[in-house]
Amino acid sequence: MKILFLLPARSGSKGVKDKNIKKLAGKPLMAYSIEAIKTSEAYKNGKARILLSTESEEYAVIGRKLGAEVPFLRPKELAEDNSKIIDTLKNIMNQYKIQNEKFDMLAMIQITSPFITGDDIDQAIQLLSQSEDVDSVISVTKAETIPLWCNVLDKSLKMDDFIEESIKRKNRQELPDYYKITGAIRATKWNHFIQNNYDWYKNSVAFIMEQSHSIDIDTQLEFEYAEFLMERRM
Repeated sequence: MKILFLLPARSGSKGVKDKNIKKLAGKPLMAYSIEAIKTSEAYKNGKARILLSTESEEYAVIGRKLGAEVPFLRPKELAEDNSKIIDTLKNIMNQYKIQNEKFDMLAMIQITSPFITGDDIDQAIQLLSQSEDVDSVISVTKAETIPLWCNVLDKSLKMDDFIEESIKRKNRQELPDYYKITGAIRATKWNHFIQNNYDWYKNSVAFIMEQSHSIDIDTQLEFEYAEFLMERRM
């Protein structure tokens, strides 16, 4: 099985400057995702490639040193604040089509999820490969906050109808489990993804990850928390 592991790494991070290469417990953030891929059986036993998609030459140099390939830089117009990742995917898949290189699967790993493991990756790939009627798998984890306890507020800040009457007096244990998309990994069958017009959700199933492996870094506070956890593991 030939898999393309894709690591999107745009340089224009707003929450944390240069987040994807910022040192986390002594290593660039992107190092953790690359290392997780390299420890997976899907990478070691197959014809897998690790592609770093970035518009930054600096990021490309760091990525190559860590073991990723950067055969081409992402076009600048696909690395703006309002750029959609789906357009980047189309561009990448078209590049390989031009080069007449074919893959069985595409697995997108989010650099900002540094606690993902090689075993997580293998489980997601196995779930996809063993299910003929499934085209994609999307990682989720149990939500910490019950969505039923969330709502929007208007200028009055009134809370009278903030929570539906039917759940106001219910304990958490009485409510169903909710799951949130993590973005840690999305995997899809290459040809089916194209046939489905690059829709991750068409014929997809959830891959449930542990909360401790699903921590996402978007803010400076989250970065510091991740560093605290990472240093405790060492």
